[in-house]
Amino acid sequence: MAFLTWKRAGYGAAGLLAVLFIASVVVFQNGIFRFFATPRAPFQTVTPPPQPEYAARGAWLLWPDGSRKSPADAFYVHSTTYYRGKAWNAPINDRKSEEVRRKIAAPNEAGPFLGVANVYGPRYREATLYSLFTHKYDGLAARRLAYDDVSRAFRAFLETRDAASPIILVGYGQGGLHVLGLLNEYFQGEFNPLRRHLVAAYVIGASTPGEFLNGLNPPLPVCDAADAVRCLVSYVDYEPRFDEEMERIRDRSLAWNAAGELRSFTSSDLVCVNPLTWRRGGDYAPAANNIGAASATGIAYGAMPPPIARAVGARCANGVLVVDTPKRRILRRGDWFGDKWKSQPFNLFYYDLAENAGLRLKALNERLKVEPVPLAPIGETIDLGASPINKVPN
Repeated sequence: MAFLTWKRAGYGAAGLLAVLFIASVVVFQNGIFRFFATPRAPFQTVTPPPQPEYAARGAWLLWPDGSRKSPADAFYVHSTTYYRGKAWNAPINDRKSEEVRRKIAAPNEAGPFLGVANVYGPRYREATLYSLFTHKYDGLAARRLAYDDVSRAFRAFLETRDAASPIILVGYGQGGLHVLGLLNEYFQGEFNPLRRHLVAAYVIGASTPGEFLNGLNPPLPVCDAADAVRCLVSYVDYEPRFDEEMERIRDRSLAWNAAGELRSFTSSDLVCVNPLTWRRGGDYAPAANNIGAASATGIAYGAMPPPIARAVGARCANGVLVVDTPKRRILRRGDWFGDKWKSQPFNLFYYDLAENAGLRLKALNERLKVEPVPLAPIGETIDLGASPINKVPN
């Protein structure tokens, strides 16, 4: 009897330890994930992966196949797909990252724009996911290296495209930060032809401080109407249960300064454009406004996923887009071991974005038809001296 009692006590203790272990894993899962995602060597001691050559098609994730010509060009920068702590920057041929890019990121992120634009999307030496959590030198340097690739790809894109075609910029997550870098580097100046042909910049899943837009020359407006053009749409969407993530975004945002350096912001003016109203801020918009969410994961390139209408309502709350918890599980952001920070296998506003891109493109084309082409002001003036008058000889 005593033996059985001890045996039962042993089972009970083992069960209690198992429960405590599982509870500890659940409580500390985010810390565990960040630990294993942390690169072990400082950035400056690691040789970065080989630089992509954007003259080669292998350096591009997306490139128009030539089967049809769309009325606009879209430059798309994918979200973070490199989740390991092996290095600060991923090689563009990393097998696991490529699988995420092809099956998850590109279909759900670039998919909404395929109906209106020739989509160009570079592979780039993206910063590892851990850089999301640090504003120290290593994380900033990794993102700077990634942006340098994106910038070179954008120059190659400009050399390929028709200069008279409208441009759409699209960036998700880390890619959104790099799109802000492109605005800072290539779209400055009142008479800049790139800005004149800009349909809109869509920065999704990356926060945009209003101070960044005001620092551009001239300041870039926020898109505050469904048909506004030459402006920026930005939002970071989370379900209410991710309140800690919302606070992290409000407390620590990144943007580029005039010198091309990353600057950390604690901003009270984060841009939040609600994709259910296409207005900045505003009241709660019900799910009836949601044209269609979609999960395009794994579908063939260019195929349209089935729309899931009225999936979520949404409101802007202190710079973050708070969305209803979707009834469909396939549309819910994961929360196990870093899933909430990874490329999402769905897009809550897939068909809202698709319709809006077409609307803005139409509005820009109408404006370009009647708008006079601006001439850059004369730069340097030359003072001419008095010229002597000579009589014509007889």
